[in-house]
Amino acid sequence: MHEFLKREYQFSDFQIAQLNYLWKTMASEISKLLIMGVIFKDMLGIYIFAVVVMMLLRSATGGLHCRTYISCFFVSLTYMFLSLIVLPVFPVNKLLQMVLLFACILCNYFIGPVTSKYRRPMSEKTIRRVQGQAFVIIFFYLILMYITPESPYITAGFWVIILHTMQLIAAKLLKMKGEKNYENQAYQME
Repeated sequence: MHEFLKREYQFSDFQIAQLNYLWKTMASEISKLLIMGVIFKDMLGIYIFAVVVMMLLRSATGGLHCRTYISCFFVSLTYMFLSLIVLPVFPVNKLLQMVLLFACILCNYFIGPVTSKYRRPMSEKTIRRVQGQAFVIIFFYLILMYITPESPYITAGFWVIILHTMQLIAAKLLKMKGEKNYENQAYQME
């Protein structure tokens, strides 16, 4: 395939490496989602709804990134397990849910995006766009929660937003700590 792309389409080695990364990433993400789909097969509709909410937020604001497939899988599985099974057991009245979602809007807007250290830094325009996306997504969810009756879907989505915001805060703190460590190392080298 490598030689075919070079010969037929004049792809560079870098472009081919980017395609390989894309395929590996997509295969990794799809396989994790399918495995978790099997695990949560008894609540597949709620699981799919929660994944959609999570993916919308994650694509806008980023978050924690794991280094290996297995650690990413277990973090994602824990995230879904908490959102779908553990946290919905604890009742939270609608007013408090709305207050918490409003706090999540502010946190996601002012903290996000937190991207992988392997990504190119975002332009100011892109940062403003993804902050606006996160704002709209959570604000829309807040309105949806206000106008719809309580359901397992709405509850799972609520917890996904709460957990996403918590991991976004953790990602930001870790990134800030990493930047300080980098600055300290650079200072010591001078």
